[in-house]
Amino acid sequence: MIRALITGELRADPQQRTSKSGKPYALARLSVPMGDQGRVSCSVIAFEPEAVARLLQLRAGASVAAAGALKVGTFDGNDGTVRASLDMVADEIASTTPRPKKPKPAPAHREHQGGAAASDPFADDVDWMGA
Repeated sequence: MIRALITGELRADPQQRTSKSGKPYALARLSVPMGDQGRVSCSVIAFEPEAVARLLQLRAGASVAAAGALKVGTFDGNDGTVRASLDMVADEIASTTPRPKKPKPAPAHREHQGGAAASDPFADDVDWMGA
């Protein structure tokens, strides 16, 4: 295997699985452009916790860059032509798709702020006009 960086688009939502030892991993398929020769499919599996978490945040169609050990092979297509196959064990995942934002906690409701009722944010005890 060789160390590689590939970019492409997710063909479907990534899937989470659990190994026999109970550790989670993620599976995905990327559609990788090959210039004038069309696209090739790349199977991606991730075991590193950070790579698994990032991959599972993404959805089909997301642009993805994956780095890891790449195995290049060939297979015979349904039409008899020899096609390339790519299998990657990714240890790093990056994407231009933004990460989901964590919900912010609602602000605590205060009855009084600086002596003013919460319903009137400009009512306070400060004389702003007198100097």
